[in-house]
Amino acid sequence: MSESKQTIGVILAAGKGTRMQSTLPKPLVNFDGKPIVQHIIDALYASAVDKVALIVGHGANEVRSTIGSTVDYIFQLQQLGTAHAVMQATNYTNWNSKNIIVFVGDAPLITSNTIEKLICEHNKQGAACTFLTSDFPLKLPYARVVRDRSGILVKCVEEKDATPKELAIKELLTSHFIFNAAILFKYLPDIKPDLDNGELYLTDIIDILLKKRLKIIPLKINDYQELVGLNTPEDLTWASNELQIRSKAQLTT
Repeated sequence: MSESKQTIGVILAAGKGTRMQSTLPKPLVNFDGKPIVQHIIDALYASAVDKVALIVGHGANEVRSTIGSTVDYIFQLQQLGTAHAVMQATNYTNWNSKNIIVFVGDAPLITSNTIEKLICEHNKQGAACTFLTSDFPLKLPYARVVRDRSGILVKCVEEKDATPKELAIKELLTSHFIFNAAILFKYLPDIKPDLDNGELYLTDIIDILLKKRLKIIPLKINDYQELVGLNTPEDLTWASNELQIRSKAQLTT
């Protein structure tokens, strides 16, 4: 079995996406001729991931009828945070893999090459968790990646909980993870509800695993655009322009 074939992909696709100003569930909003989430599904399968499951909620039946039988579906009745979404997969019957990729469902610029690098680095390092990061020139509400002076990961902190010094950090975490499956489901229950809104953040598992002295690898990539989530019509326009730039660059090389 290849490295990729030991891996199942899970895409968090339960949100309504109100800011998209669309009557469609957010995963089905059109981007470059197909639903946003389909781009991510295609990239996962192009990297030879064995199976993909969608965590669905709002408009679940419409998502299922549109995307079809190429993926499995796991229902999230209430949207109580990213960790809560992953918890819905605890009893998923197709967990027969060593690793589980967990991606958000609104970042369609992610490439199969980057996914392959993520899987390869995770397996090479024998990590409990590996996640993608990048230095962002944009101000975005993502978690900050905090390292010590030698570059070693210290913690990840959500924007709303970050200190002014941490808010100045440009290296961001965008919820593109790969986990050792057994470790993920062992420690998911240790995540506590946020004191402000009661949500369960998957980001919090990083600190839990660090305290257990398990290996966590932040894998920084150069192309931050691959990791940007699309939340508004303006974001769709930006991403479409980025695709055109990439296409032109490929034609000239």
